[in-house]
Amino acid sequence: MEQHNIYCISLTRVLNGVEVAEHYSSDEEFDAFYDTLKNGDRPTTVALNPYELKEYFKQILEKEKTGDIVHLSLSSGLSMTWENAQSAVDELNQELKDRQIHLVDSLSATIGMNHAIDKLMRLQDAGSTAQDAVKHIEELRTRQQGWVIMSDLMHLKRGGRISGIKATIGTVFNVKPIIVLTKKGKLVLENKMRGNAKAINYVLSKMKELGQDANEKFFDQTFYLARTSESPLFNELKTAIIHRYPNIKIKQSIVNPIIGTHLGCGIAAVLFEGARRLNINDKQRGS
Repeated sequence: MEQHNIYCISLTRVLNGVEVAEHYSSDEEFDAFYDTLKNGDRPTTVALNPYELKEYFKQILEKEKTGDIVHLSLSSGLSMTWENAQSAVDELNQELKDRQIHLVDSLSATIGMNHAIDKLMRLQDAGSTAQDAVKHIEELRTRQQGWVIMSDLMHLKRGGRISGIKATIGTVFNVKPIIVLTKKGKLVLENKMRGNAKAINYVLSKMKELGQDANEKFFDQTFYLARTSESPLFNELKTAIIHRYPNIKIKQSIVNPIIGTHLGCGIAAVLFEGARRLNINDKQRGS
């Protein structure tokens, strides 16, 4: 971040009335957070408000005396932060003369944003203008295929996303919900499979169906893999992808606590470039 003049503002978690906004810098810190979920902590999350975002942008403008800002926001399909950032940016851009803040809706989170930021860094190094960088990212996000396999149905129950009966039955039968990142930047239930092997094979089938240019050409592409807590599911998914696509590069990370608060422990996710995202919603698939 320091090498590329990248700034970051954290969303806030709330636990027992205490607000926490942290930047983690080690796997141990992430894993410690997921241990707290396993031990019964039930945090909630809070969107950034327009005032916080305006002050954040002002601090960057004061520190960086020249150049525009390209800000990549958490998906508007997942948080009010995008809308609040829009209010802050509109107000500040009216005050700026020779500079501008360019706001980009990532339509994603975690590894999707990681993917986009890696692209922005390459564009920055190549000397692209802010306007060109925004165009590249807005095109890139339409081809991001994000697929998530979930394990902790009881976490979904606690969050009110499924009933207690469904959670109990699903746990007994080892049901693995398959979540997809949609065209509108939402995380939506796409299917359900029984057991790790069937869930992984299903995701692999989607990779084949929706691969780069819908033709499974992954020769020099980087796949972004992420987990919440450590689990056999993630290791099995990673092994299966490497076996199927031995020539790809892999960038592995841990889901941040803001998104992890909602997904729970034991998830495994993969993101790759492919065909246009699916245009589905909760009403079509149910939850």
